[in-house]
Amino acid sequence: MRIAFVTPYFYPAFEYGGTPRVAYDFARGLVRRGHQVTVFTTDSGGRKRIDGPHKQCVDGIQVFYYSNLSNALAYNQRVFVPLRFFSDIGRHLSSFDVIHIHEFRNFVTVGAHSALRQGNIRYVLSPHGGLQRLGKDFLKKLFDRFWGKRILAEAAAICAVSSLELEDAKHFGVPEEKLILLPNPIDDAHYATLPARGACSRKWNLDGKRIVLFLGRLNWIKGIDVLLDAFRLLDNIANLHLAIAGADDGAESALRARGAGNVTFTGFLNDVEKLQALVDSEIVVVPSRREGFPGTALEALAAAKPVVLSSMCGTIPPIPELAATGIFESENAQDLARQLRQFLECPLNPGLLLEARSLVLQNFSTDALARKAEDLYRSIIT
Repeated sequence: MRIAFVTPYFYPAFEYGGTPRVAYDFARGLVRRGHQVTVFTTDSGGRKRIDGPHKQCVDGIQVFYYSNLSNALAYNQRVFVPLRFFSDIGRHLSSFDVIHIHEFRNFVTVGAHSALRQGNIRYVLSPHGGLQRLGKDFLKKLFDRFWGKRILAEAAAICAVSSLELEDAKHFGVPEEKLILLPNPIDDAHYATLPARGACSRKWNLDGKRIVLFLGRLNWIKGIDVLLDAFRLLDNIANLHLAIAGADDGAESALRARGAGNVTFTGFLNDVEKLQALVDSEIVVVPSRREGFPGTALEALAAAKPVVLSSMCGTIPPIPELAATGIFESENAQDLARQLRQFLECPLNPGLLLEARSLVLQNFSTDALARKAEDLYRSIIT
């Protein structure tokens, strides 16, 4: 099949969080399965633009990087304005068997939808947990009035990453027959061989510390303030240290002011550094106020580490049933502290952690979920 992805950000723009990583992993998985994948995206890599030519080949994926009118506007406000994209995209998309749009409320999606509508071309949409109007409520309602409702209504299928997002989609009026559960994949090859312990601890002078790890964007929605409050309730556990790893997304200064001496902010970590941090940690926390699907939980379990999740994180089996997973009441720092204390004072049997690792790598591998996406695309074509 000839498959086109449309997304406001793509490899190597991982400062934006999980969506560019998920799109990249799906694209690689589909290429390995013999499909031709082309990605239409913008040149925003985060704080900086992506260098290089307009068209590049990335791991067998043809990628068109369209220049944004302003990279600062793209990264700080999530307003993507790639002018050339809007004039080009209709001509490009007409030659593909399947169009998969990643992300919902942005002008890249609007431009692609307009072109697809004019050409009467069917498409699949992955909102990636972005259906709920969390923050900028007025602007999102305005977007939905002008474009969002039509984009959802005219999609051939809506891909939900968890049961939580399935309910979100139904709330927005998406018919159940259009919904498909398509969780995020994990790059199982990257986690097949774990590095030796110690690299992260040495880099940040944390040798001998018991590390509690947060991985993700530093944004209010991620609930890091709740984690900091919970961490203060564990001050009687010796050598405990909190590592907060992720790019600033508007909350870093407030979080630093809230933190204490036993908290380290590492900034954004690349894939190698992230795996080193996971290996050196004792437990990983996903304290989000809302998370369609916590990819960090998969990464932690794939590294054989226990994970504690907020109750507002969407999950699918077998994650909630695993002994290596704890769930606390969202925004309840005391409940989070209780869950953390339980794992820290009564460490799990290594065999249970290895079992969880095996189940995650088997159920959420890139190939397994690329195969599921492939089945969806074939059903759309036929």
